[in-house]
Amino acid sequence: MTTWTSDQEHELTQENLRLLFDNKIPAIRIPQFATRQECEAFAAAASQGNMQYYNVSERIGFIGMAQYQYRWTKTKEEFLADVPKAQADVDEVFARSFNPLRRLMDRLQDVWPEAVDFAREDGRPYFAGIVRSTSDKIDLHVDWAPVNSPDYSIGRIDGQVGWNFFAEELQSGGHTTVYNSPWNPQVTPGEIPKSYGLDRSLTEGVPAHVYRPTAGDVVIFNTRNPHEIAPGVAKPGGSRVSIGSFVGRMPDRSLVLWA
Repeated sequence: MTTWTSDQEHELTQENLRLLFDNKIPAIRIPQFATRQECEAFAAAASQGNMQYYNVSERIGFIGMAQYQYRWTKTKEEFLADVPKAQADVDEVFARSFNPLRRLMDRLQDVWPEAVDFAREDGRPYFAGIVRSTSDKIDLHVDWAPVNSPDYSIGRIDGQVGWNFFAEELQSGGHTTVYNSPWNPQVTPGEIPKSYGLDRSLTEGVPAHVYRPTAGDVVIFNTRNPHEIAPGVAKPGGSRVSIGSFVGRMPDRSLVLWA
């Protein structure tokens, strides 16, 4: 287990991003990433978008797609074929508000010396920038492409973080807890280990960092660490509206994004 050198959130710099990929710090926060007006416009646009729901017990609405949904029952070609429609659905939200995905990529490129772009498979881009709306909990899970998706190009990364921009916060609860216990499961050839609803033994006696979603902010953390989101209480007529993606560090040190 890598030791965090502090328990604080840090600002976005090249060095701090490197430390986060290497799991030396718990999180990076970009405060005031968007204005109050942009947040309100994004939340309203998301509520009018093509909202779907995951096949999990909690009611988690999303616009776009998640690559992990294709790992077991669908082919890589089916995944790539579905990307344009998913990106179009999210682009409609952007068109009615603003584009936090492009803004985030620009902020990363401002501090990172190598290319920042969408992940690609044989030259074809992945989807990035999934919109979510929920006040329910999200169980303990990890996201680590070399184990989750070994047959995809993102399986070659050597570090993975996730970012979330919060357009609307909850009245209470909804905090995320990240446990410093990088996932290193036993892998049986031909099988993908369970990565959602993980055993609590992974979190026993390990350092943890709790961050709370604040409208207008972006928070970035290392998704190889087990993490969970507590249930919350939405403001009247509201939800926890966010958009995010994964960012992987490739062997050539370029950064690639996907959802």
